[in-house]
Amino acid sequence: MSNPTSTKNINILFLDASIKVNIFKFIYSPFNLALSCKAWSNIANDPYAKTEWLLQQFGRAHAFFHGIRLGPTFINKNVCQSLFAKRAIFSRYFVQRLLMHYGKFDLTLIDLRIENNVNQSGAGLERQKYLNPWASNLPLEVFLHLLKEGKDQFGNQFHEKGNDMELFHFLSAGPHVIKYAPDVLEKNLETIEDLILYKRFVPFPPRPKTLQSGNEEYPPKDGYENNRQLNVMARAILLRPELTELWKKVGYVDICSDINEPVLEGAMLILFPPSPPTGWIRPPVEKVVMRLNELIELGFELSDNVVINILQTFEHRLGDIGEIIWNAITTIRTGENRFSFFWGLFQEAFEPMRCYKKLIILNFLKSRSEEHELIVKQIVEQRFNNENVNNLEFRTRRRSLIFSAKIYEFILNTYGIGSELALMCFKEIFFLKIYHDDPLNASSTQSTTELNAIYDFYMQRLNTYQKT
Repeated sequence: MSNPTSTKNINILFLDASIKVNIFKFIYSPFNLALSCKAWSNIANDPYAKTEWLLQQFGRAHAFFHGIRLGPTFINKNVCQSLFAKRAIFSRYFVQRLLMHYGKFDLTLIDLRIENNVNQSGAGLERQKYLNPWASNLPLEVFLHLLKEGKDQFGNQFHEKGNDMELFHFLSAGPHVIKYAPDVLEKNLETIEDLILYKRFVPFPPRPKTLQSGNEEYPPKDGYENNRQLNVMARAILLRPELTELWKKVGYVDICSDINEPVLEGAMLILFPPSPPTGWIRPPVEKVVMRLNELIELGFELSDNVVINILQTFEHRLGDIGEIIWNAITTIRTGENRFSFFWGLFQEAFEPMRCYKKLIILNFLKSRSEEHELIVKQIVEQRFNNENVNNLEFRTRRRSLIFSAKIYEFILNTYGIGSELALMCFKEIFFLKIYHDDPLNASSTQSTTELNAIYDFYMQRLNTYQKT
């Protein structure tokens, strides 16, 4: 009698190649699948399958970028030819950036520069970014193939020593104050249209949040587009929203998602300037809603992330304009389940990457939700479970605080040391403190300054609570 499980396995192994490719392209990280058997390994190394995977995962606008990012074991001439056949966007700006990045650094020279630098803080990180920059290890055959393709496609207007992002910055009135920018942009609109439609100018993908840092250099070693350059594009769209349609026309359908945050946050900064000019009047809620809805109709989204970013941008002005901003946000997102709406906002506000100096935003959210304690409790429990904080042996859990110190402070101040929430947090803090105080863990790279501060804060409240 045949084993039904083995029959299923045989059926999978003998699937038609086109079906396997369709399965393969939807798997975000197919490395383990490629290791499972020779059949899937062959699919993973097939240029057509790689192309389909790149297009599915990253879209036409960024397929070439990520293909090169994945290195010489992934990208080759056949993959490039397949991407061209599938009409992946190949812009003049892409080739210009490729020329900026291509080639390996002399690490001996880098070490000598670091060694002779007066300020050697972060020298290890400084060297690390030169080890494998984007496109530095691109096979020569692929590099030459892409250069030739650029020359063939753009001819006399190839401008390999140009920089279309910088060109766009000037054409879109980047150096001009917002008051005079519309006239300058209007004058250059025809050139901008040519740049987008015929030079296929699109930015490189935005840097993932996990890779972002306060310091940006140009060109960035990791290849991703800096926030500064994305802000240039966002400003142009705020002045001429129809530019998004030009990008969509060349196949850059992710334009709205790529620069969603700078566009919507930029719109709010124009409505509520950081340094209001003389005679400035706070815009009514209706005007704010109308402006944001104009952008939402183009494809931008007032997501939880954007809402918290906006509140963080205007943190110190919430007492003055917070009510207008909040009413505009809730008007646009009306119809959503109220509990889910606040759950999403608190979830985003509790992200560890957010650095709070004060509790203004958290208290602002709390003041608008009657169910904030239940929401916060669910979020904390979920995050603790995901991070396996109950494993006191620290084998499968992180060795640092799950949230930033201000989140623990907010929980303690809001719900009190005797609350279930505060006790949950104190348990995590207490066992982390024990772990880091153990001399055997002295080699841990996790800074304990923040941990010690929040531990002392909780202990002080606990001692006061026990005396009463």
